[in-house]
Amino acid sequence: MCIIAAVLLLISGVTHVSQLFVYERKGSVIGAAAFGVIYLVIGALLLGETRGALWAGAIAPAIGGLLGIYRFLVLHPNPFTIFHLIVDVIVVPICIYLLVSIGNVPR
Repeated sequence: MCIIAAVLLLISGVTHVSQLFVYERKGSVIGAAAFGVIYLVIGALLLGETRGALWAGAIAPAIGGLLGIYRFLVLHPNPFTIFHLIVDVIVVPICIYLLVSIGNVPR
């Protein structure tokens, strides 16, 4: 399941950054692109399935999702944000589930 979260975050990272080439460079677009870079790093780290990567995969997209809702409703409604919110809603629960599952594995 971690591979699903990793691939989704990598795709999301690319589409976040690609907004720099689609929209005027306003603060919300630059902020989204910055989150894209963060998502690319977390997506790559999730390929290693480490506990730290799972925490980052649970926290960063949750924050990004909240900011995305604000961006969509107040600043700049666009199709990218809808896609990114869908990815966030999938990735966060996967990472939380895997964190809980790892915690229940005897060492």
